[in-house]
Amino acid sequence: MFDNENEEDWLPSYQKSIEEFEKMYSSKSYSYIDSDSVEEILDHYIKLNNLKKAKWAAERALEHFPTNTIISIKFAQVLSMSGHLNQALEILQKIEHIEGLNVDVLLMLADIHSQLKNQDLAISYYKKVFQLTTGDEKVEVAIDLAMELENQNKYDTAIQVLKEAMEEDCSNDLLIYELAHCYEKSGDFDNAIVCFLNYIDEEPYSYTTWYNLGNVYSKVKNYEKAIWAYEYVIAINDEFIPAVYNLANIFLEINQAEKALKQYLHCLDLDKEDPILYCSIGECLEELGEFEGAYNMFCKSTSLLPRMTDAWVGRAVMSDFLGFSDRAIIEVQTAINIDDKNEEYWRVLANIYEKEEQNRLLAIEAYETALSINKNNDDLIVDYLSFLGDISLEMMYRGVENNRLEDNHIAQLSICYCHWKNGSNVEAMVLFEELINKNLEVTKKLFDYFPEMKSNTYYYDRIQQLDENYNDEKL
Repeated sequence: MFDNENEEDWLPSYQKSIEEFEKMYSSKSYSYIDSDSVEEILDHYIKLNNLKKAKWAAERALEHFPTNTIISIKFAQVLSMSGHLNQALEILQKIEHIEGLNVDVLLMLADIHSQLKNQDLAISYYKKVFQLTTGDEKVEVAIDLAMELENQNKYDTAIQVLKEAMEEDCSNDLLIYELAHCYEKSGDFDNAIVCFLNYIDEEPYSYTTWYNLGNVYSKVKNYEKAIWAYEYVIAINDEFIPAVYNLANIFLEINQAEKALKQYLHCLDLDKEDPILYCSIGECLEELGEFEGAYNMFCKSTSLLPRMTDAWVGRAVMSDFLGFSDRAIIEVQTAINIDDKNEEYWRVLANIYEKEEQNRLLAIEAYETALSINKNNDDLIVDYLSFLGDISLEMMYRGVENNRLEDNHIAQLSICYCHWKNGSNVEAMVLFEELINKNLEVTKKLFDYFPEMKSNTYYYDRIQQLDENYNDEKL
């Protein structure tokens, strides 16, 4: 924005001006300095971030040159850098009335309004500068303008600005990242991917771009491409933990726990003090059926971060698997004491309680607490109604009524299962056929939740028929 001379290029006369000024500052006795020398002195102290000397120099110089615009602008810059935003604003607004197209003034006004959270004014000034600039400066302004627009959720407008700036420099990484971010926020993941791929064509070894590309692929659940992108990151920089960790998470998501474990252990080689990592390794070992190892990992996580609730719940689940139900109850209650608004924690507690007949009332209470937090958790509804149905159909219907689940289709699917399990086949079939007409997608999840019902040829054949009809309709 201002002159950018290198210190090694200073002329002897300029060095002399600095020395003379230093004497003046020490004695607090200012004498006349020509305006060009003042500008150089101010630039020098601004670069050194010596704002106290810069402010004193500007104030004294303006006594001699009260109408000098350049010195006034530099004084406003010093005030802004010192946190005196309103004073800087007042000076710049006066200059704006005289020099309405001064890019430096307009840009400083935009920056100050941005700091003051005056978003509309900041956007207005950035737009003016954007239209007046070219090249690298236009690109920098575009990024600032886009970020202000994003703060107002105006992602489409931000995209237009950034795309126009791309005509100035299509390889600027910050520009590409910001454009991709806007595409992501607006839900246009395809264009976000195109942005990153275009940049990679120019900079194939930019591991951060590969990483961002992997993140977008992961969001759209294109796990094959996400793995491809993350593996490129690791090939370029095998110590970039976020990519290794995300790659492990994807392997776990697609049920390749052994590959996931390998990547998690790679992360562990790079950072042995991350409680989230130990928790993830615990989940991976749980998938592999290594419950003792999983429990140890969850314990390591809570030792590093005692408020790591997911690790406490992991410990509880492993304790329950290993037959230590009393310990499991204490561990999940520890998580609930930290966060009692997570229905999954209450669900785990209910699952543990329901295994012991004497704890059935406590199980019901835990389930109903979970439902009071979230009545749209399908797994929770299935567990709750299946548990009640095992006790009696009457209790199941009471549970549906008490928790107002009559119109919930997952609840109706669970009721169908409970009737079937209790030998009420006609009632189960009637409910099943009614649900087909109400919600076909939920009905087709029957075996996902209740795989044992595959043994009944009626339901098996009916689901097969529904799948065939659905595929025919798609064709």
